[in-house]
Amino acid sequence: MDRGEQGPIAKCVTWMVRIYLIAEKDARIYFFKGPNLTFGLFLPLVIYWAFAIDRPIDTQIVIPGLVALAIFFGAGAIQAVSLPLERRTGTIYTLLAAPVTPSMLVLGKALAGVMFGLFLALIYGLVALFYQGTSPDLVVYGLAALFASFCFSAFGLCMAAPFRDVPQAMPPATVVRILLVFAAGTFREIGASWASWPWVSRLVPLTYGVSAMRQALTSSVRWERFMGDLGALFLFGLAFLGLTVWLLESREL
Repeated sequence: MDRGEQGPIAKCVTWMVRIYLIAEKDARIYFFKGPNLTFGLFLPLVIYWAFAIDRPIDTQIVIPGLVALAIFFGAGAIQAVSLPLERRTGTIYTLLAAPVTPSMLVLGKALAGVMFGLFLALIYGLVALFYQGTSPDLVVYGLAALFASFCFSAFGLCMAAPFRDVPQAMPPATVVRILLVFAAGTFREIGASWASWPWVSRLVPLTYGVSAMRQALTSSVRWERFMGDLGALFLFGLAFLGLTVWLLESREL
């Protein structure tokens, strides 16, 4: 082996360090900023208030949906800013010269979204604890938040990958997210949201995040269903990441 050639373990460590550094850079520059923190914390509340005004609500249904909604917008929405902006300004090519592969770039950006999603899950978990008065299973809640953050961060990247500028990326991403909020039965049972087409909700990744959160926050975990929710979130996330890498490579970044 040449002196400069790395073994598989050292190479894996190098890749992980580069992925983490990309994530740390995105978290510092894009996610954990005042306007983005405000967006992530208050947009789900605005949508919730618009839904709940002048109507009776079931906190066992609504509060877990609110937590899932916060992760959905927080982990993925900023991706519509970071990725197109770096493509437009050319800073993405600086990263690729590190050297960093497109896969490592996508994983790093996804990890930044996961970090922000977990942060919002912590904040909204405290809100849920206050309103519901029940103590959630922390392990179950942490798993639900982790897998949901991964899936929704990857979804945000996938939505942003076709575009090279922020004004192009934001409108379609926002419209799609709003549609998915209602398709997933975020604030009501799935059957009440799509009485004629319940199968539509099964095609929406947010559905599985909401389901996992409801089980975590109501201490009514059905393990077969819960593991199915986590599995669906993981598979959706992998598919979104793979599609993102393909879109970036096919469009020459």
